[in-house]
Amino acid sequence: MISNQYMKRKKYLVLYLILLMLSLSSFASEFENQKKHLRFGVLPLQSPTKLAGMFLPLSKYLGEKMERPVQFITSSNFTTFMQRIEQRQYDLIYLNPLQYRRSMQYGYKAIVKVALEPFTGILVVRKNSPITSLSATTLPPEIRIGFPAPDAFAATVMTRQYLETLGIDVDKQMHVQYFGSQDSALLALHSGLVDITGTWRPSLRSMPEKIQQDLKIIAETPAQPQMPIAVRDDLPKPDIEKLQQLLINLVTTTEGAIIIERLGFKRGFESATTAEYLEVGE
Repeated sequence: MISNQYMKRKKYLVLYLILLMLSLSSFASEFENQKKHLRFGVLPLQSPTKLAGMFLPLSKYLGEKMERPVQFITSSNFTTFMQRIEQRQYDLIYLNPLQYRRSMQYGYKAIVKVALEPFTGILVVRKNSPITSLSATTLPPEIRIGFPAPDAFAATVMTRQYLETLGIDVDKQMHVQYFGSQDSALLALHSGLVDITGTWRPSLRSMPEKIQQDLKIIAETPAQPQMPIAVRDDLPKPDIEKLQQLLINLVTTTEGAIIIERLGFKRGFESATTAEYLEVGE
């Protein structure tokens, strides 16, 4: 026969287990809340200081509207940025079309893209440069060309492809140098370290007025789909939809217009789909 003392012990044990489960549940909930901030990874197109000036106002705005912190993060180089994408360290990412196409396999989905302006690479020289056009037959010997990084899509990949369509073998007919960022490549051109630089229009526009006045565009590549913002596929659907609408509607508010101006965009963002990027880089 089971004693009353045994029954009491059993009752207390059950009660203890229930309290323990509730405590663990509360701890898990608190831990989950601590994880609720969103990590916004931005491609290191320019210096960290300049990127912070561009993207911190957007991150702050999204955080306020989403009622959860949005943390702006960049990296030291393109390779590290992609490694972090492979490890799914970012919740949101702003990146070039080629990198986005690669990020699809790691569970990222485009929700918006830069609106209005076509995505092209440009080739820039100094205004007093003897180089006025590009062709395989008229290209000066020993010409020095600067790029930000080997996988900078518009500035390097697209401009290289464009030069190849003109019959120019970049690695054989030019001295190639990489400078790590769009700003550094443009400054190298302005300083005379190279004769021509591959870049894209937003980076050229972001340079000081004096430097812009000393440079000129001599060629532009065919367009590709614009730079997207993508989200990781495990974000709740309501959050994804809200982020998309916040980004698209930036242009409709005074606060949003100021943020767009800080980003250096002409209009802001518009809706994007994965299908637009399936043939990028092919």
